Amino acid sequence: MMDLIEFFVTIGYSIVLMYILLDLEVKRKKGIYMMGLFMTILLVCGGFVWFSLGYQSFMIFYPVFVQVPLFILFWFISKYKGIKLLFVLLTVIVLASPPMLLGQIVSATFGYNDVILNVVCIVMYLPMTFIVYKYFRPLFIYMLRNTKKGWATFCLIPLSYNAFTYTLGRYDVELVREEPILWLDTMVAILIIAAYVLILRFFKQTREQLIMQNEQNILAMQVSVLQARYETMKEAEENTIIYRHDMRHHLNLLNGYLAENKFAEIKKYITEIETDPEDTVTIKFCENTTVNLILSSYINMAKNENILVESQAYIPQDCAISDMDLCVILANTIENAIYACMKIEDINARKINISCKSKNDKLFIQVTNNFYGEVIFAEDMPISAQENHGFGTKSIAATVRKYSGLYSFSAEDGVFKVRVIL
Repeated sequence: MMDLIEFFVTIGYSIVLMYILLDLEVKRKKGIYMMGLFMTILLVCGGFVWFSLGYQSFMIFYPVFVQVPLFILFWFISKYKGIKLLFVLLTVIVLASPPMLLGQIVSATFGYNDVILNVVCIVMYLPMTFIVYKYFRPLFIYMLRNTKKGWATFCLIPLSYNAFTYTLGRYDVELVREEPILWLDTMVAILIIAAYVLILRFFKQTREQLIMQNEQNILAMQVSVLQARYETMKEAEENTIIYRHDMRHHLNLLNGYLAENKFAEIKKYITEIETDPEDTVTIKFCENTTVNLILSSYINMAKNENILVESQAYIPQDCAISDMDLCVILANTIENAIYACMKIEDINARKINISCKSKNDKLFIQVTNNFYGEVIFAEDMPISAQENHGFGTKSIAATVRKYSGLYSFSAEDGVFKVRVIL
Protein backbone atom coordinates (compact mmCIF):
# COMPACT_ATOMS: atom_id res chain seq x y z
CA MET A 1 0.00 0.00 0.00
CA MET A 2 2.87 2.36 0.84
CA ASP A 3 4.42 1.71 -2.58
CA LEU A 4 1.15 2.64 -4.28
CA ILE A 5 0.91 5.90 -2.30
CA GLU A 6 4.49 6.74 -3.21
CA PHE A 7 3.68 6.06 -6.85
CA PHE A 8 0.71 8.46 -6.77
CA VAL A 9 2.82 11.17 -5.12
CA THR A 10 5.61 10.64 -7.68
CA ILE A 11 3.14 11.13 -10.55
CA GLY A 12 1.94 14.37 -8.97
CA TYR A 13 5.53 15.49 -8.42
CA SER A 14 6.44 14.77 -12.05
CA ILE A 15 3.45 16.76 -13.32
CA VAL A 16 4.38 19.69 -11.07
CA LEU A 17 7.96 19.65 -12.40
CA MET A 18 6.69 19.53 -15.99
CA TYR A 19 4.43 22.47 -15.25
CA ILE A 20 7.30 24.46 -13.68
CA LEU A 21 9.90 23.79 -16.38
CA LEU A 22 7.50 24.45 -19.25
CA ASP A 23 6.49 27.78 -17.67
CA LEU A 24 2.84 26.98 -18.29
CA GLU A 25 -0.01 29.41 -17.79
CA VAL A 26 -3.20 27.38 -17.86
CA LYS A 27 -5.66 30.27 -17.86
CA ARG A 28 -8.67 28.52 -19.34
CA LYS A 29 -10.86 26.33 -17.14
CA LYS A 30 -10.88 23.77 -19.92
CA GLY A 31 -7.11 23.32 -19.56
CA ILE A 32 -7.36 22.93 -15.79
CA TYR A 33 -10.15 20.37 -16.09
CA MET A 34 -8.17 18.52 -18.74
CA MET A 35 -5.12 18.25 -16.49
CA GLY A 36 -7.21 17.07 -13.54
CA LEU A 37 -9.08 14.51 -15.62
CA PHE A 38 -5.89 13.20 -17.18
CA MET A 39 -4.17 12.82 -13.82
CA THR A 40 -7.18 10.96 -12.42
CA ILE A 41 -7.30 8.59 -15.40
CA LEU A 42 -3.53 8.04 -15.18
CA LEU A 43 -3.69 7.19 -11.49
CA VAL A 44 -6.69 4.87 -11.88
CA CYS A 45 -5.13 3.05 -14.81
CA GLY A 46 -1.80 2.82 -13.01
CA GLY A 47 -3.44 1.37 -9.93
CA PHE A 48 -5.40 -1.13 -12.02
CA VAL A 49 -2.29 -2.33 -13.88
CA TRP A 50 -0.40 -2.48 -10.59
CA PHE A 51 -2.95 -4.80 -8.97
CA SER A 52 -3.46 -6.81 -12.16
CA LEU A 53 0.17 -7.45 -13.17
CA GLY A 54 1.97 -6.90 -9.91
CA TYR A 55 4.57 -4.37 -8.82
CA GLN A 56 7.55 -5.76 -10.74
CA SER A 57 5.68 -6.11 -14.04
CA PHE A 58 4.25 -2.62 -13.66
CA MET A 59 7.72 -1.09 -13.12
CA ILE A 60 9.03 -2.80 -16.25
CA PHE A 61 6.33 -1.06 -18.31
CA TYR A 62 6.57 2.17 -16.30
CA PRO A 63 7.63 4.29 -19.31
CA VAL A 64 4.58 3.10 -21.27
CA PHE A 65 2.08 3.60 -18.45
CA VAL A 66 3.44 6.94 -17.14
CA GLN A 67 6.07 8.70 -19.24
CA VAL A 68 4.40 8.37 -22.65
CA PRO A 69 0.99 9.57 -21.37
CA LEU A 70 2.67 12.56 -19.70
CA PHE A 71 4.30 13.48 -23.01
CA ILE A 72 0.92 13.26 -24.78
CA LEU A 73 -0.83 15.40 -22.15
CA PHE A 74 1.65 18.24 -22.26
CA TRP A 75 1.76 18.12 -26.05
CA PHE A 76 -1.78 19.53 -26.01
CA ILE A 77 -1.39 22.16 -23.26
CA SER A 78 2.22 23.33 -23.72
CA LYS A 79 3.55 25.87 -26.21
CA TYR A 80 6.64 23.69 -26.65
CA LYS A 81 6.27 20.65 -28.90
CA GLY A 82 8.36 17.84 -30.30
CA ILE A 83 12.00 17.58 -29.31
CA LYS A 84 11.83 20.41 -26.77
CA LEU A 85 8.97 18.74 -24.95
CA LEU A 86 10.84 15.44 -25.00
CA PHE A 87 13.87 17.16 -23.49
CA VAL A 88 11.70 18.56 -20.68
CA LEU A 89 10.17 15.14 -19.96
CA LEU A 90 13.59 13.45 -19.85
CA THR A 91 14.85 16.23 -17.58
CA VAL A 92 11.94 15.71 -15.19
CA ILE A 93 12.85 12.02 -14.97
CA VAL A 94 16.42 13.01 -14.07
CA LEU A 95 15.24 15.52 -11.44
CA ALA A 96 12.94 12.90 -9.92
CA SER A 97 15.92 10.68 -9.09
CA PRO A 98 17.53 12.57 -6.13
CA PRO A 99 14.62 11.94 -3.68
CA MET A 100 14.52 8.26 -4.67
CA LEU A 101 18.30 7.86 -4.32
CA LEU A 102 18.35 9.64 -0.97
CA GLY A 103 15.50 7.41 0.19
CA GLN A 104 17.45 4.31 -0.79
CA ILE A 105 20.58 5.53 0.99
CA VAL A 106 18.66 6.33 4.19
CA SER A 107 16.71 3.07 4.11
CA ALA A 108 19.95 1.12 3.60
CA THR A 109 21.07 2.16 7.08
CA PHE A 110 17.94 0.49 8.48
CA GLY A 111 18.24 -2.74 6.53
CA TYR A 112 16.43 -1.55 3.40
CA ASN A 113 13.12 -0.65 5.02
CA ASP A 114 10.52 0.06 2.30
CA VAL A 115 8.46 2.29 4.58
CA ILE A 116 11.47 4.51 5.34
CA LEU A 117 12.36 4.58 1.64
CA ASN A 118 8.91 5.80 0.63
CA VAL A 119 8.59 8.28 3.49
CA VAL A 120 11.98 9.87 2.69
CA CYS A 121 11.03 10.12 -1.00
CA ILE A 122 7.71 11.79 -0.24
CA VAL A 123 9.25 14.20 2.29
CA MET A 124 12.06 15.18 -0.13
CA TYR A 125 9.70 16.09 -2.99
CA LEU A 126 8.76 19.45 -1.43
CA PRO A 127 12.29 20.88 -0.93
CA MET A 128 13.36 19.40 -4.25
CA THR A 129 10.49 21.23 -5.98
CA PHE A 130 11.58 24.49 -4.32
CA ILE A 131 15.20 24.01 -5.43
CA VAL A 132 14.13 23.28 -9.02
CA TYR A 133 11.83 26.31 -9.10
CA LYS A 134 14.27 28.72 -7.45
CA TYR A 135 17.61 27.80 -9.02
CA PHE A 136 17.16 25.38 -11.92
CA ARG A 137 14.04 26.78 -13.60
CA PRO A 138 15.34 30.28 -14.59
CA LEU A 139 18.33 28.88 -16.50
CA PHE A 140 16.23 26.10 -18.01
CA ILE A 141 13.48 28.42 -19.29
CA TYR A 142 16.08 30.86 -20.62
CA MET A 143 17.50 28.04 -22.71
CA LEU A 144 14.06 26.92 -23.93
CA ARG A 145 13.15 30.42 -25.04
CA ASN A 146 16.42 31.33 -26.73
CA THR A 147 17.54 28.13 -28.48
CA LYS A 148 16.05 26.82 -31.70
CA LYS A 149 18.64 24.27 -32.80
CA GLY A 150 20.67 21.47 -31.24
CA TRP A 151 17.92 19.97 -29.08
CA ALA A 152 18.54 16.44 -30.34
CA THR A 153 22.10 16.72 -29.00
CA PHE A 154 20.86 18.14 -25.70
CA CYS A 155 18.49 15.20 -25.32
CA LEU A 156 21.43 12.78 -25.32
CA ILE A 157 22.37 13.86 -21.78
CA PRO A 158 19.11 12.94 -19.98
CA LEU A 159 18.38 10.10 -22.41
CA SER A 160 21.68 8.40 -21.62
CA TYR A 161 20.97 8.67 -17.91
CA ASN A 162 17.44 7.30 -18.29
CA ALA A 163 18.74 4.40 -20.38
CA PHE A 164 21.41 3.73 -17.77
CA THR A 165 18.99 3.72 -14.84
CA TYR A 166 16.40 1.63 -16.67
CA THR A 167 19.04 -0.94 -17.64
CA LEU A 168 20.35 -0.91 -14.10
CA GLY A 169 16.88 -1.77 -12.86
CA ARG A 170 16.26 1.17 -10.60
CA TYR A 171 12.57 1.23 -11.48
CA ASP A 172 12.43 -1.85 -9.28
CA VAL A 173 14.15 -0.75 -6.10
CA GLU A 174 14.73 -4.32 -4.98
CA LEU A 175 17.11 -4.87 -7.91
CA VAL A 176 19.54 -2.08 -6.96
CA ARG A 177 19.93 -2.49 -3.24
CA GLU A 178 23.47 -3.75 -3.53
CA GLU A 179 25.71 -1.02 -2.16
CA PRO A 180 28.12 -0.74 -5.16
CA ILE A 181 25.22 -0.37 -7.60
CA LEU A 182 23.46 2.15 -5.36
CA TRP A 183 26.54 4.37 -5.06
CA LEU A 184 27.26 4.05 -8.79
CA ASP A 185 23.73 5.19 -9.56
CA THR A 186 24.07 8.09 -7.13
CA MET A 187 27.39 9.26 -8.60
CA VAL A 188 26.02 9.14 -12.14
CA ALA A 189 22.96 11.17 -11.09
CA ILE A 190 25.18 13.80 -9.46
CA LEU A 191 27.37 14.04 -12.56
CA ILE A 192 24.36 14.36 -14.88
CA ILE A 193 22.74 17.10 -12.80
CA ALA A 194 26.08 18.93 -12.50
CA ALA A 195 26.49 18.69 -16.28
CA TYR A 196 23.00 20.19 -16.68
CA VAL A 197 23.82 23.17 -14.48
CA LEU A 198 27.17 23.81 -16.19
CA ILE A 199 25.66 23.61 -19.68
CA LEU A 200 22.76 25.91 -18.78
CA ARG A 201 25.07 28.48 -17.17
CA PHE A 202 27.54 28.35 -20.06
CA PHE A 203 24.71 28.79 -22.56
CA LYS A 204 23.31 31.81 -20.71
CA GLN A 205 26.71 33.48 -20.34
CA THR A 206 27.57 32.91 -24.01
CA ARG A 207 24.25 34.28 -25.21
CA GLU A 208 24.43 37.32 -22.92
CA GLN A 209 27.92 38.06 -24.22
CA LEU A 210 26.61 37.94 -27.80
CA ILE A 211 23.70 40.21 -26.90
CA MET A 212 26.06 42.63 -25.15
CA GLN A 213 28.38 42.66 -28.16
CA ASN A 214 25.45 43.40 -30.50
CA GLU A 215 24.26 46.21 -28.23
CA GLN A 216 27.75 47.68 -28.10
CA ASN A 217 27.92 47.62 -31.90
CA ILE A 218 24.55 49.36 -32.14
CA LEU A 219 25.55 51.92 -29.51
CA ALA A 220 28.81 52.58 -31.31
CA MET A 221 26.85 53.14 -34.52
CA GLN A 222 24.52 55.52 -32.71
CA VAL A 223 27.42 57.46 -31.23
CA SER A 224 28.84 57.76 -34.72
CA VAL A 225 25.53 59.17 -35.97
CA LEU A 226 25.40 61.63 -33.05
CA GLN A 227 28.95 62.69 -33.75
CA ALA A 228 28.03 63.39 -37.37
CA ARG A 229 25.03 65.38 -36.15
CA TYR A 230 27.26 67.31 -33.76
CA GLU A 231 29.63 68.16 -36.60
CA THR A 232 26.64 69.34 -38.63
CA MET A 233 25.55 71.61 -35.79
CA LYS A 234 29.07 73.02 -35.52
CA GLU A 235 29.07 73.67 -39.25
CA ALA A 236 25.72 75.44 -38.91
CA GLU A 237 27.21 77.61 -36.17
CA GLU A 238 30.14 78.53 -38.43
CA ASN A 239 27.75 79.31 -41.28
CA THR A 240 25.82 81.61 -38.94
CA ILE A 241 29.03 83.47 -38.05
CA ILE A 242 29.84 83.86 -41.74
CA TYR A 243 26.27 84.98 -42.42
CA ARG A 244 26.51 87.65 -39.74
CA HIS A 245 29.89 88.79 -41.08
CA ASP A 246 28.59 89.05 -44.63
CA MET A 247 25.45 90.83 -43.49
CA ARG A 248 27.50 94.03 -43.00
CA HIS A 249 28.48 93.98 -46.66
CA HIS A 250 24.90 93.29 -47.72
CA LEU A 251 23.65 96.24 -45.70
CA ASN A 252 26.33 98.57 -47.14
CA LEU A 253 25.31 97.63 -50.68
CA LEU A 254 21.60 98.04 -49.90
CA ASN A 255 22.33 101.44 -48.34
CA GLY A 256 24.08 102.44 -51.57
CA TYR A 257 21.07 101.38 -53.67
CA LEU A 258 18.79 103.25 -51.30
CA ALA A 259 20.85 106.47 -51.65
CA GLU A 260 20.41 106.27 -55.41
CA ASN A 261 16.69 105.36 -55.14
CA LYS A 262 17.26 102.07 -56.97
CA PHE A 263 14.27 100.29 -55.42
CA ALA A 264 14.03 97.65 -58.13
CA GLU A 265 17.65 96.62 -57.51
CA ILE A 266 17.00 96.57 -53.75
CA LYS A 267 14.04 94.24 -54.19
CA LYS A 268 15.97 91.94 -56.53
CA TYR A 269 18.99 91.78 -54.21
CA ILE A 270 16.86 91.07 -51.16
CA THR A 271 15.18 88.23 -53.03
CA GLU A 272 18.57 86.73 -53.88
CA ILE A 273 19.92 86.80 -50.35
CA GLU A 274 16.63 86.11 -48.61
CA THR A 275 16.95 83.12 -46.29
CA ASP A 276 15.47 82.09 -43.01
CA PRO A 277 18.45 82.08 -40.67
CA GLU A 278 16.36 80.88 -37.74
CA ASP A 279 17.22 77.22 -38.32
CA THR A 280 20.93 77.92 -38.21
CA VAL A 281 21.02 80.45 -35.38
CA THR A 282 22.57 79.09 -32.21
CA ILE A 283 20.94 80.55 -29.12
CA LYS A 284 23.20 81.10 -26.16
CA PHE A 285 21.74 79.19 -23.21
CA CYS A 286 24.95 78.98 -21.18
CA GLU A 287 28.73 79.31 -21.48
CA ASN A 288 29.19 75.83 -22.93
CA THR A 289 29.26 75.88 -26.73
CA THR A 290 28.36 72.19 -27.10
CA VAL A 291 25.28 72.53 -24.90
CA ASN A 292 24.21 75.62 -26.85
CA LEU A 293 24.53 73.79 -30.17
CA ILE A 294 22.56 70.75 -28.98
CA LEU A 295 19.79 72.71 -27.27
CA SER A 296 19.42 75.10 -30.23
CA SER A 297 19.10 72.23 -32.71
CA TYR A 298 16.65 70.09 -30.76
CA ILE A 299 14.56 72.93 -29.34
CA ASN A 300 14.08 74.21 -32.88
CA MET A 301 13.08 70.67 -33.91
CA ALA A 302 10.57 70.57 -31.06
CA LYS A 303 9.05 73.93 -32.00
CA ASN A 304 8.52 72.68 -35.55
CA GLU A 305 6.40 69.90 -34.02
CA ASN A 306 4.36 72.40 -31.97
CA ILE A 307 6.00 71.33 -28.73
CA LEU A 308 6.39 73.88 -25.94
CA VAL A 309 9.93 73.76 -24.54
CA GLU A 310 11.10 75.36 -21.31
CA SER A 311 14.84 75.28 -20.70
CA GLN A 312 17.34 76.39 -18.11
CA ALA A 313 21.05 75.74 -18.65
CA TYR A 314 24.03 76.74 -16.50
CA ILE A 315 26.99 74.73 -17.79
CA PRO A 316 30.50 76.25 -17.90
CA GLN A 317 32.72 75.95 -20.94
CA ASP A 318 35.35 73.93 -19.06
CA CYS A 319 32.95 71.10 -18.16
CA ALA A 320 34.64 67.85 -17.09
CA ILE A 321 32.36 65.83 -19.36
CA SER A 322 33.57 65.42 -22.94
CA ASP A 323 31.64 67.10 -25.74
CA MET A 324 30.83 63.73 -27.29
CA ASP A 325 29.39 62.35 -24.05
CA LEU A 326 27.36 65.51 -23.49
CA CYS A 327 25.99 65.07 -26.98
CA VAL A 328 25.07 61.42 -26.32
CA ILE A 329 23.20 62.24 -23.11
CA LEU A 330 21.44 65.44 -24.18
CA ALA A 331 20.67 64.44 -27.76
CA ASN A 332 19.19 61.06 -26.82
CA THR A 333 17.23 62.45 -23.89
CA ILE A 334 15.69 65.39 -25.75
CA GLU A 335 15.11 63.41 -28.94
CA ASN A 336 13.21 60.73 -27.00
CA ALA A 337 11.15 63.47 -25.34
CA ILE A 338 10.30 64.97 -28.73
CA TYR A 339 9.19 61.62 -30.17
CA ALA A 340 7.04 60.98 -27.09
CA CYS A 341 5.35 64.39 -27.39
CA MET A 342 4.72 63.90 -31.09
CA LYS A 343 2.39 60.99 -30.22
CA ILE A 344 0.12 63.32 -28.22
CA GLU A 345 -2.79 64.46 -30.37
CA ASP A 346 -3.60 67.49 -28.22
CA ILE A 347 -1.00 70.08 -29.27
CA ASN A 348 -1.50 72.05 -26.05
CA ALA A 349 -0.38 69.02 -24.04
CA ARG A 350 2.98 68.73 -25.79
CA LYS A 351 5.49 70.01 -23.25
CA ILE A 352 9.17 69.47 -22.51
CA ASN A 353 11.21 70.90 -19.66
CA ILE A 354 15.02 70.85 -19.82
CA SER A 355 17.25 71.66 -16.87
CA CYS A 356 21.07 71.53 -16.98
CA LYS A 357 23.07 72.70 -13.99
CA SER A 358 26.62 72.44 -12.73
CA LYS A 359 27.50 72.71 -9.06
CA ASN A 360 30.48 71.54 -6.99
CA ASP A 361 32.04 69.80 -10.00
CA LYS A 362 28.83 67.80 -10.51
CA LEU A 363 26.64 68.00 -13.59
CA PHE A 364 22.89 67.62 -13.14
CA ILE A 365 20.61 67.07 -16.14
CA GLN A 366 16.86 66.61 -15.94
CA VAL A 367 14.44 66.34 -18.85
CA THR A 368 10.70 65.87 -18.37
CA ASN A 369 8.07 65.46 -21.04
CA ASN A 370 4.42 64.63 -21.32
CA PHE A 371 3.53 61.33 -22.97
CA TYR A 372 0.51 59.36 -24.06
CA GLY A 373 0.00 55.65 -23.40
CA GLU A 374 2.01 53.36 -21.18
CA VAL A 375 5.76 53.15 -20.58
CA ILE A 376 7.06 49.61 -20.02
CA PHE A 377 10.02 49.16 -17.70
CA ALA A 378 12.43 46.25 -17.33
CA GLU A 379 14.88 46.47 -14.43
CA ASP A 380 14.20 50.23 -14.01
CA MET A 381 14.94 50.85 -17.71
CA PRO A 382 12.23 51.88 -20.19
CA ILE A 383 11.98 49.45 -23.09
CA SER A 384 10.49 49.85 -26.54
CA ALA A 385 8.15 47.35 -28.16
CA GLN A 386 9.46 48.41 -31.58
CA GLU A 387 12.35 46.47 -33.06
CA ASN A 388 15.73 48.28 -33.13
CA HIS A 389 14.39 50.97 -30.78
CA GLY A 390 15.18 51.74 -27.16
CA PHE A 391 18.93 52.02 -27.61
CA GLY A 392 18.92 55.72 -26.73
CA THR A 393 18.29 55.01 -23.05
CA LYS A 394 21.00 52.33 -23.14
CA SER A 395 23.42 54.89 -24.60
CA ILE A 396 22.57 57.28 -21.76
CA ALA A 397 23.05 54.58 -19.13
CA ALA A 398 26.34 53.39 -20.64
CA THR A 399 27.71 56.95 -20.79
CA VAL A 400 26.69 57.72 -17.20
CA ARG A 401 28.29 54.50 -15.94
CA LYS A 402 31.53 55.53 -17.63
CA TYR A 403 31.71 58.49 -15.22
CA SER A 404 30.46 56.43 -12.24
CA GLY A 405 27.41 58.67 -12.21
CA LEU A 406 23.74 58.11 -11.43
CA TYR A 407 20.71 57.95 -13.70
CA SER A 408 17.02 57.28 -13.27
CA PHE A 409 13.97 56.94 -15.51
CA SER A 410 10.42 57.32 -14.22
CA ALA A 411 6.92 57.70 -15.62
CA GLU A 412 4.04 58.91 -13.50
CA ASP A 413 0.75 60.70 -14.22
CA GLY A 414 1.57 61.15 -17.89
CA VAL A 415 5.00 62.70 -17.25
CA PHE A 416 8.24 60.94 -18.13
CA LYS A 417 11.34 62.08 -16.27
CA VAL A 418 15.04 61.44 -16.90
CA ARG A 419 17.62 62.40 -14.28
CA VAL A 420 21.37 62.23 -14.72
CA ILE A 421 24.12 63.14 -12.24
CA LEU A 422 27.74 63.08 -13.41
